[in-house]
Amino acid sequence: MNFNFNAKSINLKEKKENLVKKIKNLDIKDKAHKAKNVVIKKKTKVVLGVKNFSPKASFVQCKSKVVNKIRHWSFARFKAELKEKKSAIVVVMTVISLVVSTTVVSATMTASAATADYWDVKVGNKVMAVVKTAEEANNIVNGVKNYYVSEGAEVIAVKVTPTLMATPHAYKKSEKQPKLSNVQEAIDKIIAGKVVKEKYTVQDGDTIWDIAVAKELSIANLSELNEGLDIDNIHPGDVINYNVVTPYVEVTTEQKVQYDQAIPYETVTEENSSMYKGEKNVKTAGENGSRHVTAQVVTKNGTTESSVELESVVTKEATNEVIEEGTKEKPGAVSAAGGSSSSRRAVSYGGGVTYNGSGSSIAAYATQFVGNPYVYGGTSLTNGADCSGFVYRVYNNCGIGIPRTGQGSVGRSVSYSEAKPGDVIIYPGHVSIYIGGGREVHAINESRGIDTTSVGYTGSVLDIRRIVE
Repeated sequence: MNFNFNAKSINLKEKKENLVKKIKNLDIKDKAHKAKNVVIKKKTKVVLGVKNFSPKASFVQCKSKVVNKIRHWSFARFKAELKEKKSAIVVVMTVISLVVSTTVVSATMTASAATADYWDVKVGNKVMAVVKTAEEANNIVNGVKNYYVSEGAEVIAVKVTPTLMATPHAYKKSEKQPKLSNVQEAIDKIIAGKVVKEKYTVQDGDTIWDIAVAKELSIANLSELNEGLDIDNIHPGDVINYNVVTPYVEVTTEQKVQYDQAIPYETVTEENSSMYKGEKNVKTAGENGSRHVTAQVVTKNGTTESSVELESVVTKEATNEVIEEGTKEKPGAVSAAGGSSSSRRAVSYGGGVTYNGSGSSIAAYATQFVGNPYVYGGTSLTNGADCSGFVYRVYNNCGIGIPRTGQGSVGRSVSYSEAKPGDVIIYPGHVSIYIGGGREVHAINESRGIDTTSVGYTGSVLDIRRIVE
C-alpha cells in the first residue's frame, strides 16, 4: 500500500509540477499579449507588427511592409484584429500622410537648394553685367556714379538715368550659368555706350575734313571704317561709313570743385624805329598768372552744363607781353624759301608773333621732300626727319627760326576756315604743314615717311598756327 501510495503521490506531484509550468507558460503568454497590446496602444514602436517604423522611411517601404503583413493574416484573424487595431490603422494612415508630406517638403527644399545666387547690374530693365557677390555689383554701380566726379571734389548729388541698380538673381544649377563680368570692364562698358553704325552720302563741296569735324571723328577713324574707299579723293555720291556712340546712361553730377585757372597775359606793342616794317620782336615775354577757384559745377556725362564760381583767389599776377614793331622802311623783298635771309631780323618767338613771308612758298618748298624717309628724332629733309623735325627744318631753311619742339606756341592761332598754305597744324603729339585744299604735308611714320594726306589724317586737330603772313 505504501508503495502504491507513494507512486500515486509521485504521479500527482509530477502532474502538479506540469500544471504549474503550464500556468507559468500561460502567464508568460498573457504578459506577452498584454505587452503587445500596450505597444499597440502606445502607437509608436509597433504599428500593425511593423517594427522600427520611422517617419523617414519612404512611402514605398512603408506600404510594402504593411501589405506583406496583411498577406500573412488569415481573413478571420484580420477581421478580429482589425477592430482591435482600428486606432493603429488610423495612426498608420496619418504617418503615411506625414511621410508623403515630408517627402514633398524635402523635395521642395532640395530644389530650392539646387540654385546659385548671382547679382545682375541693370540699366532700366537691361542687364549690363552679372557678378557673383553683392559687393562686386555695388562696386559697378558706384563706379559708374563716381566716374565723372573730380578728384578731391565734394559731391552734392549724382543722378543716373535710366535707373542703375543691382538685384539678386537665383539661377537653377540645371540651367546654363551666366558669364560673369569683370567689375572695371562692366563700368567701362556702361560709360562707353553702344555703337550704332551710320552712313553718310558725300555732297558737292564736302571735304573729308569737313565730314570728320561734323561727325566728331578723326580722319584715321574714317579711314579704318572705309577700307575700300580712297578717303583722300572723295566725290559726291560716295557713301562713307561712320559710327555714332549712344550712351547707355546719363550721369548728372553736381559737385563743388577747386582748381587753378590761368590768367591770360595781355599783349601790348611798342614802335621801334631801328627795326624794319613787318618785323617784330618780343621785348618782354608774356607770362600767364593764376588763380585758385572754388566752383559748383553740374556736368552731364563729363560735359559741363553749368558752373557757378563761389570763390576766387589770385595766386600769381600775369606779366604782359611787350612786342616791338618796326617802323623803318625795308630796302628790298626777301625770298620766303631758298633765298637770302640776311635782312631778316632774328627774333624771339612767342604767342601772337608772326613773321613776314610767303606761306605758299613754304608749302611748295615742303612738298619737294615727299617720299623721303621718316626717322624718329631726325631733322634732315633728305635723310629722314620726324614730324616736328620736318616742320622745324622746312621753316628754318626758309629763314624762319622756330623751335625744334613746342611749335604750338609759335605764331598766332587761326580757325580752320581761315587756314592758308604754310600754316602749322597741331595735333595731339603730331604736327604738319597745311598746303591748301584740305591737305597737309608731314612726316607721318616709318611706313609712309614724308607724304601728303587730307587734314585730320592722324587725329583731331587741336590748333592751327599762322607763323608767316
